[in-house]
Amino acid sequence: MKTTNSLPTWPVLQRGVKQGLRTFWILMRVMIPVYIIIAILARTPVLPAIADFFQPAMGIWRLPGDAALAMVVGHFVNLYAALAVIAAGQWDPDAVTVAAIILGISHSHLMESAVFRLMHLPYAVLATLRVTAGWGLGWIVAVLLAK
Repeated sequence: MKTTNSLPTWPVLQRGVKQGLRTFWILMRVMIPVYIIIAILARTPVLPAIADFFQPAMGIWRLPGDAALAMVVGHFVNLYAALAVIAAGQWDPDAVTVAAIILGISHSHLMESAVFRLMHLPYAVLATLRVTAGWGLGWIVAVLLAK
């Protein structure tokens, strides 16, 4: 009786490594420039001014003011750009957790609107549900973490 080898063959491993490196490169092309821009802006009056302006609104979720920028890029660009903004800041673990919950539920709306349109799904309803659920659950977690 012939046994089959359950280990991946060399071409499969090569293809997996190649696709992994390609994905890594795509992510780094987004994350590195965003990280650098945020790091530079943090050393100018621009980012602190933005953070100060949005602090009252972000404070509802116990997030720092610069979370507004992370939320905007997370909602409209992608999660990786939001991660770069978060990584460039000095956030405490609770704020990172709340932001992760919000953006984990509600992210990449521009790209996903195209996908939902192709699937003939009611994007406005789904987007409203995702935004409401993300920010609502984020607020609940923020309150629970504050206790």
